[in-house]
Amino acid sequence: MAAVAPIRLADYTPWAFNLPAIELNVDVQSNHVVVSSRLELRPQSAGAPLLLRGVDLTIESLAIDEVALEPSEWSYGEGLLTINKTPAQPFVLSTRCRIDPYNNSSLEGLYASCGLLSTQCEAEGFRRISLHPDRPDVLSQWRVRIEAPRSSCPVLLSNGNPVTTEAVGPDRHAVTWDDPFPKPSYLFALVAGDLREIRDRYTTLSGRDVALRLHVEAGDEAFTAHAMASLKRSMAWDESVYNLEYDLDEYNIVAVRHFNMGAMENKSLNIFNSKLVLADAETATDAELERIESVIAHEYFHNWSGNRITCRDWFQLSLKEGLTVFRDQSFTADLHSESVKRIEDVSMLRNTQFREDAGPTAHPVKPAEYQAIDNFYTTTIYEKGAELIRMLHTLLGEIRFMRGMATYVSRFDGTAATTEDFVQAIADGACADGQPLGFDLAKFRQWYHQAGTPHLEVKRSWDDALGQMTVQMKQSTSATPGQPEKQPLVLPLAMALVGPEGRVGDEALVVMDGDTMTTTLQGQPNSPAPALSFLRRFSAPLIVQMDQSLQENLQLFSADDDPFSRWDAGQRLARQVLLARAQGGCDQAVESALIEAMQQRITAGQAKDRADLAALLSLPGMAELEALQSPVDPLALYDAMRSWTEELGRQLQAPLRQVLSLVRHDWPLAWPAGQGGRSLTGLAWRWLAAAGDEDVRREALEAVSGSSMTLARSALRALQPLEVEERDQALACFYDRWQTKPVILDAWFALEASAPRRNGLERVQQLLEHPRFDPLAPNSLRAVLGGFTANVTTFHAVDGSGYRFMAEQVAAVDARNPITASRMAKVFSRCGSYGPERQRVMREAINLLASYPLSANTAEVVQLLNP
Repeated sequence: MAAVAPIRLADYTPWAFNLPAIELNVDVQSNHVVVSSRLELRPQSAGAPLLLRGVDLTIESLAIDEVALEPSEWSYGEGLLTINKTPAQPFVLSTRCRIDPYNNSSLEGLYASCGLLSTQCEAEGFRRISLHPDRPDVLSQWRVRIEAPRSSCPVLLSNGNPVTTEAVGPDRHAVTWDDPFPKPSYLFALVAGDLREIRDRYTTLSGRDVALRLHVEAGDEAFTAHAMASLKRSMAWDESVYNLEYDLDEYNIVAVRHFNMGAMENKSLNIFNSKLVLADAETATDAELERIESVIAHEYFHNWSGNRITCRDWFQLSLKEGLTVFRDQSFTADLHSESVKRIEDVSMLRNTQFREDAGPTAHPVKPAEYQAIDNFYTTTIYEKGAELIRMLHTLLGEIRFMRGMATYVSRFDGTAATTEDFVQAIADGACADGQPLGFDLAKFRQWYHQAGTPHLEVKRSWDDALGQMTVQMKQSTSATPGQPEKQPLVLPLAMALVGPEGRVGDEALVVMDGDTMTTTLQGQPNSPAPALSFLRRFSAPLIVQMDQSLQENLQLFSADDDPFSRWDAGQRLARQVLLARAQGGCDQAVESALIEAMQQRITAGQAKDRADLAALLSLPGMAELEALQSPVDPLALYDAMRSWTEELGRQLQAPLRQVLSLVRHDWPLAWPAGQGGRSLTGLAWRWLAAAGDEDVRREALEAVSGSSMTLARSALRALQPLEVEERDQALACFYDRWQTKPVILDAWFALEASAPRRNGLERVQQLLEHPRFDPLAPNSLRAVLGGFTANVTTFHAVDGSGYRFMAEQVAAVDARNPITASRMAKVFSRCGSYGPERQRVMREAINLLASYPLSANTAEVVQLLNP
C-alpha cells in the first residue's frame, strides 16, 4: 500500500483567490458529458499560482479573459491543474472538460444510476465534474445550464430556482438554474433523467409559497406520501423551534438507487438513497418510517446548519453534522417519544461509537489530520458530535441555548465557520443576559480535540442520620492512537436519589471539570440508603464504573422516574446475566430477580406506554458485551444471548401471551399509532419462538404475508435464528412477494446472509451470485456483506475462513467503490480484543487485504488496523 501524505489542520491557509460567481454549462451526450465553466476570480495576493483540482477529467480548453492558454502555460497531473501566471486584477477563467459518468462506479462526482445521471459531491466529488478549488471555504453564487436529450432526460434539476427553459433541437432541451445563496462546490447537485414528479406546496410563516417536488422512478409514485408529509413536518418544526424558514421558491428531493450515503443536503436539491424515500406501512417497518422521517428532517435542517453556514474546512465536519444530528434527534423526540428516542440513541452510541473510540480507528470529533476525508464520516463525527451539542444544551438550559443558536445563525450566516466559532457564539448568546456561563469554556472545547470515551469511577457513602449521600467521582480517558495523554473534560452529570417508592428530593446537575470531584445529595434522614440514579438522561457520553448491588438496580428498574435510568438499570442486570453465561456459569440470583422484575413491568405496563415497555425490556447489543469481556469470545457471547432469550421465553410465557392478546388491537393502526404494540409483538415473538412455542412460530409465519411490514420483519427476525421449517418457509414467502422491489429485497438478502446455518459461508457466496443481487448498489453490498459480518457463527468461524472471505470481498469492492469498501474494512477493528488464536487468523486476513492494490480510502483504514 502506497503511503499518502496526511492533510493537517495546522497547515490550513485560506485560498489565494475569491470566487464570487460560477457559470456552469453541462452538455449531456449519449457516451460522455462536456462541462464548461466560467469562474470569476479575484486574487487575494499578488503572484500566487492558480491551483485547481480535477480527477478523471479530459481538459479540452482553458482561457483567461477569453484568451486561450497555450499548453506551456499550464500543467495538469495527479489531480491538480497549475496555472503559474495569472492577472493581478480580477479575471475570468473559462474551462472545458470531458467526463465519462457512464463508467464511474465510485458513485462520486457525476455518475449513472439506473438510467439517471446524478451527483454526489461531498466531500471532494466536484473535482470529478469540473476544475475547481473544491474546498468548502470557497463560496460562490452558481448559475447552471443543463442541456440533454429530451427523450432520455426529460427532467433536468440543479440547485436554486429554475429561471429559463429552452428547446435546443428536435430532441434536446435545456434548463438554467440560479442559486442566489453562496455555497461551496460540495453542495452542487445535478440530476438528469426520466423521473416521475409528485408535487405539493408549503407556505412558510412569513408567507413564502414553496413548491415541494419529489422525483422517483416510474412505478414508485405510490410510495412517496410519507416522505412528503415528513418534509412538511420538518419545515414546520424548524420554524416553530428555531425560527428558521426556507429561503427559496422550490425544494426538490430525488430518490436514487445507487448512493453511498443515506442522503445529501445539496442546497434545495436533496439527493436520497431510495431506501430513505420510498415507503408505506406495507413496504417499510415502523422503525424505517421513523428513520425516513428523521433523515428527511436531517437534510432539510442542513439548509441552515450546513448550507447557509458551512464548514471552513473538513476538520470542522461535525460543525454541521453533529449539530444537525442533534436537531433531527430533537425533532423525532418532540414528534414521538422523548424517552424511547433517548434510549435508542444511547444504545446506538454504545454499540457503535464507543466501539470506535476503543479501537485503532479512534479519532476526535475534530481530527488533527486525515488522509482520506471520506473515512471520517463516522459515528464519532455525527453521533458523538451531537452529544457535545446536547451537553451544551444541558449545561445552559433551553432558553440560553436557543439564544446562543440565534447568535450563531446571525453572526455566521453566509460564511464558512469553525467549531470554535460555534461554541463561542453559543456562549456569547447564552451570556447576553449578563449571567455567567457556568462552566469552563476552554475545557469544554477539549471534547472536540480529545478522542476516546471518558470513564467515570463513582463511589458513594450514606449518612443515615443526616440523610445525605456523598458521591465521589474520578474521571479518566484511556490512551488512543496518537493521544497517549488525556485531559479532564467538562462533564454535566444529572443525578438523583431513588427510594422504593420513587425519587427522593430534587434532581441535581453537577458540573465536573477536574480529575476528581465530591458532591452531596440530600435525602431523607433516618431512612434506608436510597439508590443513586446517576447520569440521568445520559447527560454526558461516558462510561460509568460504579458498584451497584442487585437490590439497588432492581429499585431503579422499578421506581426511577427517569426512563433512561430505569432502562439502564435493566441493561446492567442483563449484561451481568449474559456475561456470566458466556463464561459457562449462571448467576441464578440475578437471573431470577431480573425475570421477576420484568414480569412485574410487563404486567403493569402492557396496557399503556407500550413503546416504553418494549424499550425497557430490550437486551444489550453484542458490541456492548464485547466491550466488557477480555479476551472477547464472540461465539460464547452469541450462545449466551441465544440461551438467555430462550430462558426468557420459557419463564415469561404467560405474561408474554397476555401481551400478544392485548396488543393485537394495535396491529392495524396506521403509523405512528400502534407502533408500541407492534414493538412488543416482535419482542414476544422472538422470546417465545426461541423457547419452542409452535403456535407463535405459525403465527409469525402467517404474518410474513400480511399487510404490515413491521410484523412481517418482526416475524422473520423471530424465526431467523432457529433451525426450523418455518424459517425457510418465511424467507421463501418474503422473497416471492418482494423479489421485484430492490429496496425491500435488500432486507431479505441481509436476513439470509445473517441467518445461522451450517453452510453459512456457502450461502453468502450464493447470494453474491444471485440474479437479483446488484453488486454496484451500496445497499445490496451492505445487505449481504453487512449481514455476513453479523452472522456470528460464520464470520467468526474458528478456522478464520470468514475473515479471509471478508478481506477478499472488501478488496473486490474497493476496486470500484472505495468509500463503501473502506467502511466495510472497519469490521476488523476489534482484532486486538480477541484471544491469541483468533487474533492470529484475523491478522492474516488483514494482511491479505493489505496485499491488494488499495485505494487511499481503504489503505488508510488498513494501516490503522495493522500499523
